[in-house]
Amino acid sequence: MAHDRLKLVRHSPELLEIRIPYGRYDQHEFLLCSDIHLDNPKCDRELLRKHLKQAQGRNGHALFFGDVLCLMQGKRDRRASKGSIRPEHLGSNYFDLVFSEAADFLAPFASNILMMSDGNHETAVLNNNEVDPLGNVVRLMRDRHGSPVEHMRYQGFIWFTFYRSGSSGKPERTRRITLFFHHGAWGGIITKGTMAGGRYANIAPDASVFVNGHNHERSIVSHPCYRLTSAGKQRIEQRWHLQTGTYKEEFGDGGGWAVERIVMPKSLGGVWLRLKPSKESGVEISCEPAC
Repeated sequence: MAHDRLKLVRHSPELLEIRIPYGRYDQHEFLLCSDIHLDNPKCDRELLRKHLKQAQGRNGHALFFGDVLCLMQGKRDRRASKGSIRPEHLGSNYFDLVFSEAADFLAPFASNILMMSDGNHETAVLNNNEVDPLGNVVRLMRDRHGSPVEHMRYQGFIWFTFYRSGSSGKPERTRRITLFFHHGAWGGIITKGTMAGGRYANIAPDASVFVNGHNHERSIVSHPCYRLTSAGKQRIEQRWHLQTGTYKEEFGDGGGWAVERIVMPKSLGGVWLRLKPSKESGVEISCEPAC
């Protein structure tokens, strides 16, 4: 299929382009995930594996938007708890064990995972231990498993470019949308972070999709706006604010840090982003929770 010829182009530290050849307006699916906390014993690894297998079966790809790892059991971390470490990570080289095991867990999906960006758990380790967690995981996935995965920082942009090669000297035809991501800065127990969508829309006015994680909420909210065509006609464009949930179940056993703070239970799983090049709208966008 055309999707097998997908290409990644890293234009800058802030911008990754995903180039997708298209035939007769075929659809492409992306699994958007964040706050996986893969090394935490409370991570629902089976749910993550299920969703990544779904992506494989749909000839789709996955993008991870921060807190891929938890990394709270280091020697210098005051939050460390003996009961919160997986057995395979017990050792004096704790960080190395986590990075290596994470890369191997994700190995069956190496060709499907296109990007991992930092969250606050990764930046905390970078700032306090001078170790770049996802830099190491990405390197291992590339070297061991041949993954195309790119490492990005806390905030950035992704271009989804659908292209068709020109013929008889004609220029290449493209259709493109822009995604802006930020791991997250705002929450809200009552609003569940949905009010942040308006802020992201102002921060990145050229984006059609805004993605954040961090608060472990999952939501899909439309933020339509007015645009002008090149002919000066008004049109209404749908823009989407996506919060990508979590894979860490902190509320199942009736106790612990999250329960004691009376935090609301969170929605497990990511979000599907479906893109389809269209004659009428350039690229059609649809979204739904991953189940």
